[in-house]
Amino acid sequence: MGRPRKDGFAAGAVFHQNGKWYARITLEVGERRAFELPTVSDEKRARERAAVLAEMAGILRRAERLDLAPKILARAASANEKDLGPAREVVRGILNGNLVRELDREGMMFKQLGALWTSGELARRYPDHVKVKRSADDDLSRLERHVYPTAGDVLLSAFTIEHAEHVMAAMPATLSRSTRRHVAQLMHRVLGLAVYPMRIIAANPLPRGWLPSSGTSKAMTFLYPEEDAALMRCTDIPLAHRVFYGVLAREGLRKSEALALTWGNVDLVRGALILDRNKTDDPRTWALDAGVAQALRAWHELGDKPDDERVFVDLGDVNVDTLRGHLRAAGLDRAQLFERSETRQPIRLHDLRATFVTLSLATGRSEAWVADRTGHRSSVMINRYRRAARSVAELGLGALGSLAQLVPELRKNCHKTAIRVARRPGARRLKRTRSFISRSGGIGRRGGFKIRCP
Repeated sequence: MGRPRKDGFAAGAVFHQNGKWYARITLEVGERRAFELPTVSDEKRARERAAVLAEMAGILRRAERLDLAPKILARAASANEKDLGPAREVVRGILNGNLVRELDREGMMFKQLGALWTSGELARRYPDHVKVKRSADDDLSRLERHVYPTAGDVLLSAFTIEHAEHVMAAMPATLSRSTRRHVAQLMHRVLGLAVYPMRIIAANPLPRGWLPSSGTSKAMTFLYPEEDAALMRCTDIPLAHRVFYGVLAREGLRKSEALALTWGNVDLVRGALILDRNKTDDPRTWALDAGVAQALRAWHELGDKPDDERVFVDLGDVNVDTLRGHLRAAGLDRAQLFERSETRQPIRLHDLRATFVTLSLATGRSEAWVADRTGHRSSVMINRYRRAARSVAELGLGALGSLAQLVPELRKNCHKTAIRVARRPGARRLKRTRSFISRSGGIGRRGGFKIRCP
């Protein structure tokens, strides 16, 4: 138990578990959180780090900014001794009501400004000029891995193009062109923030045209309709994953957008999706594919989930390896799905979005229809899929099957789910048609109404 501080809060406690040290910090009365200390090797250093974290928590408490505490303290807990300084400066700046005192600006290092940006503090202080980064954790990881070890301690006022080139030269040669370009873009952005709104330097030292080329695009990979059907029918794969893959391939969502969806974003009665928060900050609403709408109704009924609950839970760390493993479990072995070469890369989760665009264009959907769902703001990205779409059309591969029909567990629930939906207030259209999937998958009659599959 930590010793009481002057403000009545504990100074921080430590404990050892599974070979790791942890600090337990009190944020406010009744709320204590544990933070892993991966860079600490003994109890003495663990207690010293816990005291620093408790001090930072106290500063944030006095500044009434405990909403920032979990993220800031977690990063300070995992930092090396030499990296604690920037985190403590951020916290002191919050207490003082400004980010960095004017006298400190000339002595600010690259990683200090990077910390202010990825923590979200710059967005809070300059909302008209700096947006909240939803990919802040990924950006921080790239900065810590590739930029900070080489140029993190360089003063912004002394940063030159040679420092940036040193960072790029130190990166492993095995990294892809897109990763190298992304790291370069992060450096360019931090230096741009140093120009404005921070006004630490007069101009960005990285000139126009410095960013590395993204290189030649590799061949597009997408699922054929029969491959998607095999994936959806494979009951050896968890149901949550199959529904997740099926929605991505039929609605064109990004992985991050799908994972952030709540049931409040889905109009189950009318079969619409409302996507107000997304990567491009461009609110979108569209009518769901009929099979997707029917499948989501059945999926919702299985758990009777509240509106504020995420649609996709219990997926774990769903990534490219997860998808490829599930494709193999479904018996799919087409070489192009798993090939890695100079001209092609193995299928990724993002390629389910490519599946949506390619098959939609191949089956006659317009560019505007596709963009309404994907959020693409220009024709350039969509046109990248047109060549593959023409090949799909010539081969007559067709569209993806109904998600509600292909997933066995959902098909069993579609009949009674449709009747429930038809009886809800505002569901007049559904009540007139009573559209649902029958157990046989065919067309039937009930109560004088014609019943058909979507």
